[in-house]
Amino acid sequence: MTDAAHDWCAGLRVTRSRLLTVAEFRRIQLGRRVNLVKASAWLLAALVILVACAAVLGISSGPREPLVANALLILVSLGIFLGAPLCIVMSNDYFKLAALLKRQYRDSEVLVCEGAVADLVAEPPELEHLRRESGESYEVVLEVLKQSRLVWSVNGHLQESWVVVQRGRTAGAPDQARLAAQYVKPVETEDGTFRLHQRPLSEGECSELRAYLPRVKLAGFVIVLVMNVVAVAHLVAHLRKPQGLPLMGIVMVTVAGWCDVNLVFAMRARRKMLQDLRGRYVVIYQPDPAPNASQESVVEYLPNAGTEWTSGGRAAAWRRLHGPTG
Repeated sequence: MTDAAHDWCAGLRVTRSRLLTVAEFRRIQLGRRVNLVKASAWLLAALVILVACAAVLGISSGPREPLVANALLILVSLGIFLGAPLCIVMSNDYFKLAALLKRQYRDSEVLVCEGAVADLVAEPPELEHLRRESGESYEVVLEVLKQSRLVWSVNGHLQESWVVVQRGRTAGAPDQARLAAQYVKPVETEDGTFRLHQRPLSEGECSELRAYLPRVKLAGFVIVLVMNVVAVAHLVAHLRKPQGLPLMGIVMVTVAGWCDVNLVFAMRARRKMLQDLRGRYVVIYQPDPAPNASQESVVEYLPNAGTEWTSGGRAAAWRRLHGPTG
C-alpha cells in the first residue's frame, strides 16, 4: 500500500486550503492594476530616454569642443545601452507580475503550508526573503495563492512584496519503506562498513521519477550541431590563413564547448535515471550505528544517479522543489 501523494509549496507540506475573501480578491485586482501602471511607466521612461538620446545626437551634429563631444557621446551611449534596457527589464518584471495576478482570477483557493523554517526550499533570493519574514520563529506558516504561486502571507502577516515559490506534488513512499528501514544490514565496502538495505519503488514513485528525466529535444541537437559546425569552420579558416587574434572564432569555439558540455551532462543524467527506472528500487542508508536509531536519520537514494530520494521518510529537498505540479 502506498501513501497518498503529497503537495508542497516552497518545500513545506500543504496541510489545508481556504478561499479568498471578497476583500482579499479586491486587493489582488488592485495589485494587478498598480503593477500595470508601473510597467507602463517604466516602458514610457525607456521611450523618453531613447527620444532624449536622439535629440542630443541631433543637437550635437554641429562643431563642438572635443571634451563636450566626448561627454555627450558617453551620455548617449549610457542612455541607449544601459538606461533604456534597464527600464525595459523593469517594465517586463511588472508585466509578468500582473500576468501572474490575472491568473489568480481563475481560482480563489489559497494553499496553507506549515513546517520548520529550516525545511523551506526555494531559489536563493526567495529563500532569503521568506526566512527574513519568518523572523526568529522556528516554525512557519505560508499562505500561497494556488494559481499564481505567489506568497500571500507569512505567519499571518500579509506580504507587501510579491514572491513566487515553486509548487509541486510527490508520490508518497509505500508502507514497505518504513518496514525495510528497520532491517538495514552491515555491508562491507572499500570505504568501510555501512548499514544498507533496499526496497522497490512504487508505481507512483516510478511515474514521478520518469517526469524528472532530462529531455533533449531535436531542436537542441540541431542547435548544438550548428554551433559545432560554425566553430570548426572558424578554426579551419584560421589555421589555413592566420590573421591576428580570431575573436569571433574564440567566441564560437567557447559557445560550442559550453553547448557540448551541457548536452553531455544532460544525456549522462538521463542514462543514469533510466537505469534507476529499469531497476525500480532505492538503496536505504542508516548513518546512525545505534541499534535503536531513529527513522528520521534514514536516507534513501537512487543507486545509479546517486541522488537522495527521501530523508527521514520525507521527499528529498530537490523533489519538493521540482516535483510535478499537482
